[in-house]
Amino acid sequence: SLTGASVRLEDDRGKNLEEGFPSSCPLSTSGEQMTATIYAFKKGKAETYRKNEGIIFTLNGQTHGHLTPDFFTRKRVGLSYLADSILVVIDCTRFSRRAIEVLFMNSRDRLSGGDLRLELECALEEMLKRHQGLRDLKERRRREQTEAKLADSKPLEEILKSLLKKSPVLASLFLQGQRIHNPVKTLKVREEEKRFEGQQYPTYFKFKGKDYGEILVRSTAINMRSRIQFETDANNDYFSRSTEPGEFSLYTQNSEGRTPVANYVGPNLQNGVGTLSVQLPTTCQIGDTLNFVAVATDPSRVEPFENSFVVHVQCEAETTGQVGTRRKPPSREAGNEREIPAGISLPNIVKVYEQDWEEYNPPFDKFTALRIKNAGAADENGQNGDEQTVYDFFVNMDNVYLKSEIKPSGDDLEVTRARFMYGLVLVGLALLQQEELDRKRKQNAASEEEADEGPEANIEERVQQVTTAIAPVLLPMIESLGELDEESSAPIVASGDAT
Repeated sequence: SLTGASVRLEDDRGKNLEEGFPSSCPLSTSGEQMTATIYAFKKGKAETYRKNEGIIFTLNGQTHGHLTPDFFTRKRVGLSYLADSILVVIDCTRFSRRAIEVLFMNSRDRLSGGDLRLELECALEEMLKRHQGLRDLKERRRREQTEAKLADSKPLEEILKSLLKKSPVLASLFLQGQRIHNPVKTLKVREEEKRFEGQQYPTYFKFKGKDYGEILVRSTAINMRSRIQFETDANNDYFSRSTEPGEFSLYTQNSEGRTPVANYVGPNLQNGVGTLSVQLPTTCQIGDTLNFVAVATDPSRVEPFENSFVVHVQCEAETTGQVGTRRKPPSREAGNEREIPAGISLPNIVKVYEQDWEEYNPPFDKFTALRIKNAGAADENGQNGDEQTVYDFFVNMDNVYLKSEIKPSGDDLEVTRARFMYGLVLVGLALLQQEELDRKRKQNAASEEEADEGPEANIEERVQQVTTAIAPVLLPMIESLGELDEESSAPIVASGDAT
């Protein structure tokens, strides 16, 4: 039962939760109504309330399944810096009997597969990625961990770039994409003009920057979500609190009346601003005009807040497979386009030394070689899906195998360290490149079943595992292969010719 944890959070939230949390967000997937409560904990406090749960699904206060914290590290979420500090509780009490049977297993230890789960995960990715409070907190945590160390990233980046340019193969792999410079702006947390003082029962709920009752008009590409912002004086937990919570509903409206919208996320309340993300109906066509009515109410109100907005459906926008887009049906006709790497951005490199190992969660140790963290998109406010992910690379400069190699060399200490660092960075870049190619292959698969098969791989864990395994042989391999010449390789060549 989740009741015990909920009570403890309510009783002691000031000591454990970050300011502005918990936050609430209604959402609907395939017509199934849910309410999410997002808890963001202070550093080191999350372990008290969760073990291997990142997102918990409940029915009448009882846990019926969960997703692990790996969900927060997904590329389409971009909250790696908060993966150890977030807990999301999804109240599924309003689910239909059929949805309960489809999504939950009798064991209550995991969720079933299928279309409903995939659509639900897509909605959760959208909710977490666009949550302003989480984005601000992520930027603050990243700034605390990397701000001083990233000051040395520029010269490291230039050296790496020059190394890549010396090899046509490496340049074709990693330098085709546009360089995303060290995203200084993502390190700056938004400054609130004044401290937000929320109300238990809001006195207004309207479109941001509009008078109440004014109709909002928005144009949206047919393959994108339409995002609407509200402003209100409601508390952040208005939709999810245990006592007299608010309710939100979204409808399309025509001459025949109102029809509930099946797929939306929000409003995602955070300090007076609520972001609503609406998936356009699959039946709509380019040129259509869609009329929506958003309704918010609570037990204190005689008349609900009603806000009407109009969406003009525009031509399809180019996307890079980002969250919130509608998948384009794959073509079954043979084409002449070949798959080529699109290029990825050069990373921000951070050197980690033994005295700083304990600052990381989990801590570095003598065998750790390289870790990467998703720092989010270069422009997370982009509406066209052309966001490029930025990664921070953390290289362990006190790795046991590196230290064992630099002891006898003496004079070449800095060269040895550079070889180790850039060798690991190249391996990490290669793994990121392969992960991107695998994702594109799945998108171009011949059928939806093949494209959606299997869970998303955790690239951050994969990079750590592979680089830990390669660290013992990396420097000896570079040294030995560099000493090969025509004479020493002659037996190999001769053997090949004989074959």
